[in-house]
Amino acid sequence: MKKYYLIAVSLFLLSGISEAQIVKDATSAKSGKIRVNHPATGNLNERSDVICDTIRFPMPGEITYYYFEGPNASGYLTGNNSYKDKVKAEYFTAAEQGSTITGIIAEFAIATSATNPDVTFAIWDNTGTNGKPGAIVASATKSLASIVNDVQNEQITTVMLNTPFEPTTPFYAGVILPVAAGDTLALWCRKHESGYDGTAWDQWSDGSWYAVGDPEVWQSEMEISFLLHPIVCKVVGIDEPNDDVVQISPNPSNGIINITTRKSLQTMNLEVYDMRGSRVYARSYPGSLTRVNIDLSFLPKGIYMVSLSDGSARYNRKVVME
Repeated sequence: MKKYYLIAVSLFLLSGISEAQIVKDATSAKSGKIRVNHPATGNLNERSDVICDTIRFPMPGEITYYYFEGPNASGYLTGNNSYKDKVKAEYFTAAEQGSTITGIIAEFAIATSATNPDVTFAIWDNTGTNGKPGAIVASATKSLASIVNDVQNEQITTVMLNTPFEPTTPFYAGVILPVAAGDTLALWCRKHESGYDGTAWDQWSDGSWYAVGDPEVWQSEMEISFLLHPIVCKVVGIDEPNDDVVQISPNPSNGIINITTRKSLQTMNLEVYDMRGSRVYARSYPGSLTRVNIDLSFLPKGIYMVSLSDGSARYNRKVVME
């Protein structure tokens, strides 16, 4: 349990936690929803009917950050501190079915760099005890110096995951804090207010996870949410059919996939898209062929959409590369 003994006049100072006097101005924040609407016959990297959104962006409520004050603790509740917290993370319920997490937006209030390490951003599943964070299922890195630059220029920090992740259960998005002296990060957060159910989580120095709002942790209410926003993308308008016209095997695959389809009088166009909507593979073959093999071993692990069209019909199938 984290205990504080500084006696002061406010609720937060009773716990040795002070609120920053600088409050983030979020009035100019815009919706994070983006619709990618390129023609399917366009450039190799273009794709129609992909919608991306950012969860809880902008964050409602008053935005601030908290720091420790007094002889028993120092640093930031929302970042590096003398307790040597390892991770600051946010809890999210399962995303809409068929959606894929492709990146994370982080809003930092404080960033300093002495050694310029790579900072890891990650997605955790909920396989820990009682639904706590379990295994890292996707991640990305960004240099601390570039995050410092973002903060100095009052910009958000955006990272794209190395492998997009399709959540089917609640998950956590967070940042692994730097550890060297002089390397510091602290996130903005939604200000504590009575009646609000916070979604912020900490990983302590011993590797255990705790909800920041757990009163047994802080000896008082601290219901906040960190400004961490997963980027979630979904391919729309090309739902997979229920028939067996197109079959793909093996699925999952480590490279070579076999595609079986019906015979056509027209040329068959085959395209493969990643879950960001970028076309990563394309070829055409005579419609008289009902079985083709393609090698996708050059692709990173992840979920992809295979699209087949002969001009009169389009068929789509998801394939997992592992």
